[in-house]
This record gives sequence, structure tokens and C-alpha cells, in this order.
Amino acid sequence: MEDVIKSSDLDPNLIKEMSEAEETKTLLTCFECGMCTSSCPVSEQFLLNPHQMTRLAAFGASNQILNDDVLRFCLTCRTCQEYCPQNVDFIEFIKLARRLLIKQGIKYEETHDGILTIISEIQANRPFGFKIPSDLVPDGYQISKKGKIAYFFGCLPILNIVFDNLNINLLEIAQNGIKILNKVLEQPPVIIENIKCCGHDALWKGHFETFKKLAEHNVNEINKLGIETIITTCAECYRTLKLDYPKYIKNVNFNVIHLSELIADKIKNNQLKISETHNMTVTYHDPCRLGRHMNVYIPPREILDSMEEYGVNFNEMERSHENAPCCGVSCFLNCNDLSRALQVDRITEAKKVADLMVTTCPKCQIHYSCMLNDNKENESDEIEIGVSDLTNLIAKVMGLSNKEEKGKKKREVNDK
Repeated sequence: MEDVIKSSDLDPNLIKEMSEAEETKTLLTCFECGMCTSSCPVSEQFLLNPHQMTRLAAFGASNQILNDDVLRFCLTCRTCQEYCPQNVDFIEFIKLARRLLIKQGIKYEETHDGILTIISEIQANRPFGFKIPSDLVPDGYQISKKGKIAYFFGCLPILNIVFDNLNINLLEIAQNGIKILNKVLEQPPVIIENIKCCGHDALWKGHFETFKKLAEHNVNEINKLGIETIITTCAECYRTLKLDYPKYIKNVNFNVIHLSELIADKIKNNQLKISETHNMTVTYHDPCRLGRHMNVYIPPREILDSMEEYGVNFNEMERSHENAPCCGVSCFLNCNDLSRALQVDRITEAKKVADLMVTTCPKCQIHYSCMLNDNKENESDEIEIGVSDLTNLIAKVMGLSNKEEKGKKKREVNDK
């Protein structure tokens, strides 16, 4: 890349685009201290590091920035903003820059042959959502057609199929979510039949029109049913519905909570029944979207702490809360040797304090499980530790996991 930037290379439209949003406007306040680059877990992969990109963006050097090799390696983990003295929102700029790149007709090289992008585009361009799997609702449990509270299970059924080779049951997260909500809510949760992907990956890859179609469809479906509260088990769905939908989509009239927030509140009010005792040591991995993006650190830990008297011992890793590292892959844009190194580093840290690493992001579970599966092929690299979703652990201690209530049939409740 050339060191000298000519005035003809400068694009006033880039500065204009940045100035239109409060988040991206913060790039113009950069002190050039370099803290973003020193804290970035993948700075050595960048053709331009975060500090350089911020400087060039402030000058409007779009030719240097709007480049696939420059933009696709950012994990959008938000670590840089945690250390920035000016609170520069670098990942919002990455989101904007990717959007401008897509407008130019440039697409990224993606992992898994881009199948997940293809699936989201198909969903966005058809009038109805995907068909709910017949085994989504476990026998003996109920869902409602009408009500004020809905469970948004996201793309778990799709991810379960795409990553079937990893031998992890991602649909089980949704099934256990339904079981738990049957026990803690006054009536079974609504499952929105015509729902689509939340659009998280489309938004962060720069496919804004795809995101907008998905989001507008979902908002319309939620509003048609009069839903007041959406519960998610996925960190990315939580961030997207709670933060991005109100920002980009009209008529968002519902509240969004993560299951961990609901369960932590039930525990505080002695409204959660734990019926099984176990003997295990667990640790918790903060997903970027639930942690640094949304500042939800306490509820998962309150849940895990409450399990101690039932034989579930919770130990923190050395790096936790805002200092927790990213799993190394964002939106399935890239997965390489550095991604694997980040995953091995984190799993090794987890193994020092626990036999099970719990998280609240299906993609974190996918990426760590993939790494562990790969390492099994080389016995010298094998690390013996489990990776699971917090939803599954909650169901387990409640005595719901892999157990069905006898004598009941699955049915829908038509609430009036």
C-alpha cells in the first residue's frame, strides 16, 4: 500500500457518511494514541491496523480503506473501544465501511462457501419464514399461539443442520429454552411461526438491504401478534433485536431480554426450582455480543453462583467480563490459523479452572467445538473439556434436560 496519499484519493463522501451517525462520527475525535491497535487480538492480520484505518478514514481515504483485505479480518469484538480514551466506536465504522464496500459490488471470501449468507438472502427474498421443525417443541411441553411473551429461537435449527458434523445438538438449546419458559412463565411462550433470521450476520457483513428485509418482516410478525416481550437465548439475536432493530427499523414496540436476565431475576425472587444435584466444575465465557456490546455480565454469573449448593462449582477464568477474548471468528467471514490460535488459547485457559466451559452464544459453541474436534485428530494437542450453552445447564439442574413429562402430548394453547 502506498505511503503517500494524493488529494485525488480523498473522498468527501466517506467523511459525510461518517458524520451522519453519532457512532461513526467519533472517529474524528481520535487522539492517535494507538491503544486500539495494541489491544486488538488480530491487529497483525490487518493490512491496515485499527489506528491507521482511523487516521485514513478521518481524511476520507476511501481507496485505501474500502478493501476486502482491510475490512474482513476485524472481529467486531469491541475490545478496542474498551481501551480507547476517546470512546471511538471503531466497529460501527467497520460496519459502515463494509456496507459501502458491498455497495461497490465487492463481496468477501467467506467460510463454509458462504452457505449461511445464501440462506439469509433466500429468507430475506421470500414472503414467509422458515418452517418450524416438527421436533422443536419437546413432548410434554406447550407453546402458545397468542400471548404477550414470545421466545425468539433464531437460526438454531439451521445451524444445527449446517454444523451437524460437529456432533453438537444446537436445536437442544431451543428445546431447553421452551422447557425452561414453560416452568417459569405464567403461560407457555409464544413461538412465532412465520419468523426469519434476525439478520445479525447480514448487518455486520455489510448486506444492509438483506438485514433490513429480515428485520422488517420480523417486526411486522411480532407486532401482528401483539407481543410485548421477546426472550432470546442467543447473544447475537439479543443484541440485534434490542439495539439494532430500534436503530434501523420503524415501529419496534417490544422489549427484549436475554434468558439469563429472566432466570437471574427468578432466582433472586426464589421463583426457580432446582431439583437435581450434580458434581461438576464450570467456567463462563463472555460472548462479545452479550458482554462488551450489551454489558450483560452479571446475570449469567448470578445463575452459576446459585448452583453451588447443588454441586455445580463456578470458577472464573483469568480473563473475564470486558477482558474476555473473542472466540476468533465473526459472522463466518474468516477462520484461519490465528482464529485457531485464539481458540486454543481460550480453551487452555478454561481447562485450568473447569471441566465445562459455558457460554451464551451458539457461534462461540460452534467455533470452540470445531477446534476441539480438529484437535482430537492429533492426540498430543487434545484438550479434554466440554463446551455447552448456559440454557442447557439451567435445564439440567432444573431436571428438564433430556427428560419428558409422561402422559402429556405436545399441543398449542390458543390464548384469548
